[in-house]
Amino acid sequence: MAGYVDRSLFHNSALACFLLASFSKEYRARADSATHPGFEKLLLVLPITWHGPSRRIISKKNFATPLQPVLAEEPRIIAGLKERVAAHAAVSAQGLNIACSTGLLVRREESGEQVFAFGHQHWPRNSSPTGISSEMTGTVHRLANWFRDYSAADLFALFGLH
Repeated sequence: MAGYVDRSLFHNSALACFLLASFSKEYRARADSATHPGFEKLLLVLPITWHGPSRRIISKKNFATPLQPVLAEEPRIIAGLKERVAAHAAVSAQGLNIACSTGLLVRREESGEQVFAFGHQHWPRNSSPTGISSEMTGTVHRLANWFRDYSAADLFALFGLH
């Protein structure tokens, strides 16, 4: 008898893998120096991206728009974020685990911190995250653009996650 397989969990974890890898790839592409995101920054990606109101707001913003005015204009992004981060922590870790296990992300140490770098110059053949909504990818790309300018501690303070 075969064991139970929760297909929704797998699909969520696979989607998390691609979103976190996309975030890391975009983060590095937009960073002024050779930096990569750490675990704390990656913990914020899914709770914002998978939250419908936040995703719809962020995906439409111009890349040049700074993060702080967006948060001031749209308090729905921050509302309940602490609970969303806690609720999505396991799938964030699972998605990160899949991304590292498959080589999409590589764990490195930068300035004494564990960070996650996109493991390739571009998406490996047959692994490109096609089919993910443009709202999700747009949100991930904008978050990467904004997060590169803040330390993890500053982001947690800005989002009220002390």
